[in-house]
Amino acid sequence: MRASSVDLLPSRRDLLRTVAVGAFAVTAGAVTLANRRATAATTSTSSSADAGIRAFKLFTGPDKASHLLEGTINQSDRIDVIAIHCSETPAHSSGDWHNTPEPQYVITLSGTLEFTTRDGEKFVLRPGDVLLSEDHIGTGHKWRLIDDQPWRRAYVVLKPGAKDSFVAR
Repeated sequence: MRASSVDLLPSRRDLLRTVAVGAFAVTAGAVTLANRRATAATTSTSSSADAGIRAFKLFTGPDKASHLLEGTINQSDRIDVIAIHCSETPAHSSGDWHNTPEPQYVITLSGTLEFTTRDGEKFVLRPGDVLLSEDHIGTGHKWRLIDDQPWRRAYVVLKPGAKDSFVAR
């Protein structure tokens, strides 16, 4: 019996499962490839394995303001999560001042963004970068897309009280 072309298409659940299972692996692979290319183009002696997955952490400080740390993700950690969902925002969009609804990883698949805190701290998030967003109270942050790509991302919501795998530099 011959399968119809509809039978060959993956279901929405299959696609979401693929994202959930592979989001960190895909991000790690993309970052590793980018790091290898950057290393090959320079005379640096550090390897891409030394660099890790580039990450940022937005958190609320004792002053109730959002602050920023730059670092990496510990790739050997397992993280307790409760949900994953994906979102896409059109190119040239922006998000006004807000707090994150809950502690979560935001894995950028496409789009380049500039994030800003009310104190003027800024950073650029690129495809393959991971944002650990934990500033769910306080003054918040905003963002804007700075390239011509839509922002495609996967949100990975942490279980309440779960340890994250962010390593500050």
